[in-house]
Amino acid sequence: MLNSVEESFEPDCDVLSQRVNGQLRVIAKRSFRVWFNRDRLDRLLAEYIGALKDCELIYAIDADGHQASSNIHTNAIDISAYGQDLSRRPYAVSLLVINNTTFHGAFACKAYTSQVSQQPCVTVMYGVTSGSSLLGHIAADFYPTVERPP
Repeated sequence: MLNSVEESFEPDCDVLSQRVNGQLRVIAKRSFRVWFNRDRLDRLLAEYIGALKDCELIYAIDADGHQASSNIHTNAIDISAYGQDLSRRPYAVSLLVINNTTFHGAFACKAYTSQVSQQPCVTVMYGVTSGSSLLGHIAADFYPTVERPP
């Protein structure tokens, strides 16, 4: 019997990070050019959400943990999410690891219950840099499915 959300998705995190690493790298590299223009950043993220298989939500977080974009869903953009403080979300602990500019690649946080969907969720993040400066992260939320015994 599975005891928690975290235990149920733990094995999926590394596989998910590897699967979306290349796509998130492309998004992050394009994002730094439009990072300080929310409308253009939103359009860029909306352009890519369909390419991330099983991604339900994509957004940008600045280096201080505030949302730098709207919430980009597969069929909608929620501008009300812009600017919210995400620094206390369960995945924020991961920011300490990936705020180091020497860290490269996608990083999946431990699973948690999403405040947006109220479903188990894994957020995969990829750093957005300009030269040696960290601007923030692209965050993509996935709701993995787990086969449970009958």
